[in-house]
Amino acid sequence: MSAAVGTARWLLRHEMRVAWRGVAGKRLWIVALGGGALWMCIHVFAYIAVSSLNLTHLPSWVAPAAGSLLWLAIMLMLSHAIMMSVSALFDRGDLDLLLSSPLSARTVFIVRGLGITLSCAALYAFLLLPFANVGLFTGRSRLLAIYPTLASLALLCTSLGMLLTLTLVRTLGARRARTVAQIIGALAGASIFLVTQAQNMASPAMRVRVAGLLGQWMHDGELLAPDGALWFPFRAAIGEPLPLVAVILLGAGSFWLVMNIAYRRFLSGTQEAVAGSAKRKAALNAAPMRFRSGIWLVVLMKEWKLILRDPNLIAQTLLQTLYLIPLVFVVFRREEMLTLAVPSAVLLAGTLSGTLAWITVSAEDAPELIGVAPISLARIRWMKVVAAVLPVWLLVSPLLIYLLVKSLPLSVVFVLCLAGSTLSAGLTQIWYPRQGDRKNMKKPVESGKVMGFLEGLCGMGWAGVAWCLVSAPIYTPLPLVFAIFVPIAAWFLGRERREQGLLV
Repeated sequence: MSAAVGTARWLLRHEMRVAWRGVAGKRLWIVALGGGALWMCIHVFAYIAVSSLNLTHLPSWVAPAAGSLLWLAIMLMLSHAIMMSVSALFDRGDLDLLLSSPLSARTVFIVRGLGITLSCAALYAFLLLPFANVGLFTGRSRLLAIYPTLASLALLCTSLGMLLTLTLVRTLGARRARTVAQIIGALAGASIFLVTQAQNMASPAMRVRVAGLLGQWMHDGELLAPDGALWFPFRAAIGEPLPLVAVILLGAGSFWLVMNIAYRRFLSGTQEAVAGSAKRKAALNAAPMRFRSGIWLVVLMKEWKLILRDPNLIAQTLLQTLYLIPLVFVVFRREEMLTLAVPSAVLLAGTLSGTLAWITVSAEDAPELIGVAPISLARIRWMKVVAAVLPVWLLVSPLLIYLLVKSLPLSVVFVLCLAGSTLSAGLTQIWYPRQGDRKNMKKPVESGKVMGFLEGLCGMGWAGVAWCLVSAPIYTPLPLVFAIFVPIAAWFLGRERREQGLLV
């Protein structure tokens, strides 16, 4: 896609190149060849499925079933669009340079929006476009409508994601908007998991009632009727004219409208954020400075403030917590499931403690400053571990209170294994210090992959101890060996690092 320098096509080509490098990295041709082979296999499967398909007389259940899957994909695209909007507006750091260039600000935002659209649609295009392609050769050319339908839905999700992010910028300021938008994007993705687990969370009576309501709503003229407006995306994908036109107009129109107002709202929001930041800074300079006393309080407050300012960490914490909600519903309905809840909570607490301990101990932003403080480095590290463990204990405290009411032995097992799992995660960070960067949370163990594996083994070991103590005490020594082995291995493997006085 060649184009003159400074045009929209030239800028879009740059956006596509950046997105492709982010997916493939250095393994560009390996990913291309492997993806191409898989895409051909999907074509074969699509040919078999489409060959026996009669688009004019589909069973009544097809539209609700396939339409629900398509709405699931739309929700995932919206979650991805929110996260990509945050990255495009804040994380990449090139928007200020582009807006100060001779390029039109409207063009910059339209191209940036198209880049987000391509990123949102890429996976679903990979999976769905083979059905459109084989439809052309099997006499079902109506399936070619998948192309404009998917593009329009991606444009709509991009518009909603960008609009939400820009609204947050205007109301909260750039820094807070980035945090809130990332949390909303994570919640949108996790909510899909909760929807898929709704049947497990509902009681048997509730399931019967919901099934009856769904049956009523699928009648003609009702909300879930096969010919209803709710399934317009699916009906557009199979080539029905009215739904197809409606989806195209909605997607293209919303994208054009949002992108035309996006740059104004972003600029005004960032200007207000800068002005507000200057006012807050002036107010802070005018106010008398207050220092906290007590080394423990200083370290704990410092670490907790840094954690609260980290949107990636908050999003990851919320996701891990939300994935336990179905288990909580099952436990409250069936007390015999407590034997599963205890080891699951222990595993979650150990994993989360390991992440927080890595943030507080290994990903210290100013290690040299900590190293010259008039206090031993070992003591500061222990304070950092406590700062990482306390929020986790607070998070699982409702389950502990419930166990104390229902079963004292289970509560004792939970406390012991919880303490072992969380403290082992902290000990590993202290005894094997590693350099890290909190901005790259997805790869916290890049400098110590072996220790990363051992940390996961430790969490599973303590979860196994909890399960054995509850269900099969005779087998407890086996997982206990793995749980204890990891901190010991960290002690020996990190001995040289500690002797050299490495800060991280």
